[in-house]
Amino acid sequence: MKSKLKALLENTIDDCFQQGILSKTPLPNYVIEVPNNPAHGDFATNLPMTLASSQKRSPREIAFVIVDHLKDDGNLIENAEIAGPGFINFRIKAQEWYRALSEIVRLKEIYGRNDTGNHQKMMIEFVSANPTGPLHLGHGRGAALGDTLSRIFSFCGYDVAREFYINDAGQQIKLLGESIFSRFKQMSDPEHPFPQKGYHGDYILDLAKTISEEIDLEAMPEEEAIHVCTQTGKQVMLDEIKQDLLRFRVPFDVWYRESDLYSSGQLKDALKIVKDREQLYEKDGALWIATTKFGDDKDRVLQKQDGQFTYFATDMAYHLDKKSRGFEHVINIWGADHHGYVPRMQAALSAYGFPEGWLSVVLIQLVKLWRAGQEIKMSKRAGSYVTLQELVDEVGVDPVRFIFLTKSNDSALDFDIDLVKKQDSENPVYYVQYAHARICSIFRKAASEGISLPDAPDGLLERLVLDEEMALIKRMASFPSLLIDICSSLEPHRLTYYLTDLAALFHRYFNLGTKTPDYRVLTHDSALSQARLFLVGAVRIVIGNGLELLGISAPEKM
Repeated sequence: MKSKLKALLENTIDDCFQQGILSKTPLPNYVIEVPNNPAHGDFATNLPMTLASSQKRSPREIAFVIVDHLKDDGNLIENAEIAGPGFINFRIKAQEWYRALSEIVRLKEIYGRNDTGNHQKMMIEFVSANPTGPLHLGHGRGAALGDTLSRIFSFCGYDVAREFYINDAGQQIKLLGESIFSRFKQMSDPEHPFPQKGYHGDYILDLAKTISEEIDLEAMPEEEAIHVCTQTGKQVMLDEIKQDLLRFRVPFDVWYRESDLYSSGQLKDALKIVKDREQLYEKDGALWIATTKFGDDKDRVLQKQDGQFTYFATDMAYHLDKKSRGFEHVINIWGADHHGYVPRMQAALSAYGFPEGWLSVVLIQLVKLWRAGQEIKMSKRAGSYVTLQELVDEVGVDPVRFIFLTKSNDSALDFDIDLVKKQDSENPVYYVQYAHARICSIFRKAASEGISLPDAPDGLLERLVLDEEMALIKRMASFPSLLIDICSSLEPHRLTYYLTDLAALFHRYFNLGTKTPDYRVLTHDSALSQARLFLVGAVRIVIGNGLELLGISAPEKM
């Protein structure tokens, strides 16, 4: 509905330009939003206020011009009123809302799908955890975020590739091998030294036992044994990461190894490209990229004096590879500790000639786990953090994914284990899923009473006149535009808010019937019952579609 109103407004403005009623200027950014007070209408816009400066007229005067010249060829508007300093409030005709409801019933599981992306080739790179230990809760939050964005972008017509970047060639990987080898040696010699910055946790000892049972480490020179521990250990951990993510309903299309950048020669290619663009220079025996020309606070080293490439260089080579694969837009999901890394990355991409906006970075804040009012900080297995697998084992995939997406990614998240185990309205995922299950039970009851629905709701929906019924229809009609907005804002938590709000509207509507029999979905009036079944059936469709995009099940019984 919002898109229809937007088209109407822009046709009106264009007509006013052509007639000379308004001076032709570029259309400024403006908003169309739902007023907090339903009495103010279905939608409000600040368009007149954004036009005021270019038109050199007061916002209210422009608002009167727009209202007087509305191009409502589709007969969409019931009335338009000017409010405050220059807002316009619109009320949509009831017949349009019934038409929107009919569309939901017709489209079913593809309701909300659109072609906004026009098959644009997009990559979302997320999780990308070092294969040096189990996934922690921050990785899980990033996984839920990246997977949900991937689902939504695909639903909106983008050609999405999901990629996991495997950091398998750095010092951290070598340290993993040294940690495993040390634990192996300590099985026979408890005094054997452990690396100062080594990895702790029971999983290192488990890896040492597993590897030593299959390979005779004792018969090897120490350097060779550490190499075996490194290569085998990282593969075991990577396999575990893959299994944990699949269990968490997070598949990937590409697992990209950092080591491939070295073996393919792409690091040297990256230096050549920036040199050809005259953004590379030598100083103190090292090679630097001139990122300060593009807003960075200092230039960055790509190759050190000893010839070793920096982490920054591998990152640049990796992004050049992404570009060479034809991706028109890339989204990276990183931990909040990468905050300072974002501007230098954007500056370097500019130095390489990448178009502005090619890369978007989403930063995720930490997750804190709580039980009985106390924060849980330790894991026996990981040593210093609770693993994603441990949390999923205790509460299940659905609650973990939903709670991870209940807050903006740039806000810290508190995960209350006791709350998500409750089977009541305090538990947000239960509250939404129960709405779906409750509607399924209504349809089972209708079937037992011999109430069926015609193929189409023609002539029935006009029976839906309660404020609560219209509120449900209007909320459901906003689902497609919400998904498009999420593609722009990269804020999938808005979908959990939306589903919670829609579930609340449904539960309130359902509860009307517990007090007044005439307000029940199934009444003595056959046509009214059918109309209400179409209504709640549409709610089931929208909740089901929304949960699918969140990677969460929609149960029929609870």
